[in-house]
Amino acid sequence: MTLRNRMALACVLGLSLTALSACDKADEVTVLEQPAKEAPDPAKAAESIKQAQAARIAALNKRDVDGAVSVYAPNATLVIPNAGPLADLPSIRANYASLLGDDSVTMVVTPSETWVSAGADFAVTTAKISLTSTNPDNPVSIQSTSQSVWQRQPDGLWKIISEYNVALPAAEAVPASDTPEDINGQVATVPAG
Repeated sequence: MTLRNRMALACVLGLSLTALSACDKADEVTVLEQPAKEAPDPAKAAESIKQAQAARIAALNKRDVDGAVSVYAPNATLVIPNAGPLADLPSIRANYASLLGDDSVTMVVTPSETWVSAGADFAVTTAKISLTSTNPDNPVSIQSTSQSVWQRQPDGLWKIISEYNVALPAAEAVPASDTPEDINGQVATVPAG
């Protein structure tokens, strides 16, 4: 083998070894730093829930059944006075359809408090509800308090997973006209038709 051929062979071998070392480095896994997850922010969560409540109240004021039910998670449970738990969306929707479809019904919903978990994934809200029916066959006046448990969904929206309404004794009931506006400035008044 001539000197020229040996030098060519050495160059080829050198380039091959360089390529092999580069291959070894290509097999190394480069771990990119994952962006830090945003820290839970209960204040942002409370604001999102306030917006969801405002949308619900607007739907109640328009007697919009779909809008009123849109804040419930698919697996939600609603407990109302003098009835068994409603444990699925069709039952909850039927309840709202009956209530909002009755022109003799007046309802006032006044949100009051919101508590958000430190992880900003669960929250609890409370409200006062005054329900009056002027139907001459069945006049009704019910004052109740409501506690809703909200859960942040995978898409980031807040939905009610459990809502428990309890009728207040007559001594604790406050006429709807005397109900103060809540801290968020949201009051739903579904007028009689």
